[in-house]
Amino acid sequence: MRVVFLRSNPVEPDSRVEKEVNSLIKIGYDVEILAWDRSYKYKIKETYLSMDSGKVLIHRFGMPAAFGGGIKKNLIPLIIFQIKLFKWLYKNRNMYDIIHACDFDTSYTAMKVAKKFNKKLVYDIFDYYIDAFNVPDFMKSFIEKKDLEVIKAADLTIICTEKRKEQIKRSRPKRLVIIHNTPELSKDIIKTTNTENSKIKIAYVGILADGRFIKEIAEIVKSNPCYELHIGGFGKLESYFENMSKEYSNIVFYGKLPYKKTLELENNCDIMTAIYDPSVPNNYYAAPNKFYEALMLGKPIIMAKNTGMDEIVSKNDIGEVIDYSIESLQTALFKLVLRRSEWPDMANRMKYIYEKYYKWSEMEKRLYRMYKEIL
Repeated sequence: MRVVFLRSNPVEPDSRVEKEVNSLIKIGYDVEILAWDRSYKYKIKETYLSMDSGKVLIHRFGMPAAFGGGIKKNLIPLIIFQIKLFKWLYKNRNMYDIIHACDFDTSYTAMKVAKKFNKKLVYDIFDYYIDAFNVPDFMKSFIEKKDLEVIKAADLTIICTEKRKEQIKRSRPKRLVIIHNTPELSKDIIKTTNTENSKIKIAYVGILADGRFIKEIAEIVKSNPCYELHIGGFGKLESYFENMSKEYSNIVFYGKLPYKKTLELENNCDIMTAIYDPSVPNNYYAAPNKFYEALMLGKPIIMAKNTGMDEIVSKNDIGEVIDYSIESLQTALFKLVLRRSEWPDMANRMKYIYEKYYKWSEMEKRLYRMYKEIL
């Protein structure tokens, strides 16, 4: 069977998309990706992404837009992207059987095409749109109504935590499956051990934007020679961290990293963070990649209270849960450093939780089972 994935970012990288695509081509699906490159202007570029299971053709549309800008700043590029999606899906309608649409900003167009040409539709909700993005109040009810329409029409809806059932409780999905954002355990990741006298290495790789408390981490690290911040990713704060790394020797900026390199970097550090603003409704339901990566790698993690997965950190004593303040973050880092001798025990608990509840091999089975069911 032939599948086309739709994503409103360049997939450069996008760990969830890449994992799902890799899993599908592993068992013989023919997969292509349509993506939105917000950094450059061009009609379309076609390249290949190398996966463990093979190469995948990706078609990128180049339309400059602001990451995290919301509908207000990105309305025109978003409309153009929908038109380009529709045209490609229409022109190539005989080249795919299943549309796998990621988030509402690709799914509504996908639904229209799927209905028109009798294609199977998979709706993969990474973030519930009206809770996650800067949607003007006067548009929220309209967008939610359309989002619920897509969920009802989709042959399969995917969410990333059990909590998200509450978030979409007004919907009526035909089929619903939970696939966590967990990484796949790789033997290629080399285990390293930090010596007693070395600096405490803090890792963050992801979207470089406000609301993730990364500027605050840098402020703490720059004035404390006992810490190092190893940071990578892309977004509006790229130049900020690039400049910080030039000014402070204990801040290292890597830019964009392939997902394997991300895991290698995190594995070579000591503490990970997934600190999101609890005032954003979607963050209560969040399933941060960093949380699952920390579990798999056995790295203590710092999260904010009332954000997704914070209760698991507290209940299992595998890191620190903080108020959304720089003072609380400073205290948490200090506490974790004092508990350095307990890190191996924390690591064992984290790896056990990963294996029992979240390992990717189990998520992969769920994906296979549901794809088989809709076909």
